[in-house]
Amino acid sequence: MTRELVHSGGVLNARVYRVRDDDGKTWIEKDFSASPRLVRNTIGRFLVLRECWVLGKLESETDIVPGGVRRVSPFCLREDFVEGPNMRERSDAERAKGVVPGSGRIFPREFFDRLDSGIRAAHAAGFVHLDLHNARNVMVCPGWRPVLVDWQSAMPTLFLPRPIRHALERIDLAGEYKFREKFRPGELRDDERQFLRRSMFLRHHFWMPRVHRKR
Repeated sequence: MTRELVHSGGVLNARVYRVRDDDGKTWIEKDFSASPRLVRNTIGRFLVLRECWVLGKLESETDIVPGGVRRVSPFCLREDFVEGPNMRERSDAERAKGVVPGSGRIFPREFFDRLDSGIRAAHAAGFVHLDLHNARNVMVCPGWRPVLVDWQSAMPTLFLPRPIRHALERIDLAGEYKFREKFRPGELRDDERQFLRRSMFLRHHFWMPRVHRKR
């Protein structure tokens, strides 16, 4: 078995490993074991438990989450390896070939339609991702299947007042609209484009900075 470090994390973030067994099966482990003791026994335990719970609930509700999630230890979770690049890697690779954003060739409409339906299914199940503006969290799998990773910031919403729940859901949708407008301009409706502009203005001026490093 081999265990390869793919992200070193930060003080408040897990280390991420790609693990391959002798039969060639591959999975991902997010591990807080190397974090400072205080972080490991507080934030680490909480985030591992919560992310396992969120993904366990969503696995049967939508196909845009990694499968096979389980706790390996109080400080470490395991999930299936998601094959394919993330959106940023895919975009960079296509640009290197001379393909430019806005041409409609980097990501087909099907990709964003599946992303939209998957996000809405997660919302209907009572969860928001809240870090969809980070292109590294959107994986591009074979067959143009989108998968969202890093549900560390996710929140349950079923028991929140409706206005708060809708406001949180709109943060996710704004992330999707941002990518769709960048890579397939002209496809957003006027109301969606206006919503995106308002959301980006609010995010730019009022959104609190993240306290952990991006994946």
